[in-house]
Amino acid sequence: MTNAIILPLEADKELVIATDNSGAIGEKESDLVKTSNQIVGKFACRVVLMECLAEYAEPVAVIMQNFTNEEAWQGYESGVREELAAAGIAGLPITGSTESNFQTFQSGLGLTLIGKREKRNSYQWTGGESFAVIGAPFTGQAVLENNRQIPSAGLLKKMADITGVNSITPVGSKGIARTFQQWTGKGAELQSELDLQASAGPATCFLIAFEQESTAEAEQLAGRLFHLLKVSNY
Repeated sequence: MTNAIILPLEADKELVIATDNSGAIGEKESDLVKTSNQIVGKFACRVVLMECLAEYAEPVAVIMQNFTNEEAWQGYESGVREELAAAGIAGLPITGSTESNFQTFQSGLGLTLIGKREKRNSYQWTGGESFAVIGAPFTGQAVLENNRQIPSAGLLKKMADITGVNSITPVGSKGIARTFQQWTGKGAELQSELDLQASAGPATCFLIAFEQESTAEAEQLAGRLFHLLKVSNY
């Protein structure tokens, strides 16, 4: 499971709603991480897009809550559209609101993505799954410095299309170990070359559960971003 909310829409369809926010990251003097508003919008979109795609949903609309200033809107929207286009998604309506009554000293952006999907049951864990981390955990300035080690939403989408990949979940600020526990509902022992406790910030990695015979296909698709996750007492 992801952090997305899933609601009934029609007899055979469901709404998938994913949300994320960022603060003190951007172009203002008091921001703790300095980068362009376009990059902020891109990574915020990346998080909600990955949440949506991990639930096998088709994105249909974006809502932005801009707490920075009116001038920041264009950069945020440009970054959002860039990320959507990179995943093969274009023309989504974008709406939202800007705080224009009061000046803030640090940047702030909230982003919500609404998607829809065919009604589906939650994946049932068998205890025989194999697991891997795609990407690595980064946060703050490290996200900007390690861009090549961060998987795209498009890669997650391709991974979801592999028949033997049964479940996917993005990793965020809670880290790999905590995300695994929430995802599976199990307190297993994990081993990896990666830091299992570190924050993955704007979903700089994601977890996959897959069948053993799909290992080679998943590893080939992810390349050097593939990190096998050893699970015991599962």
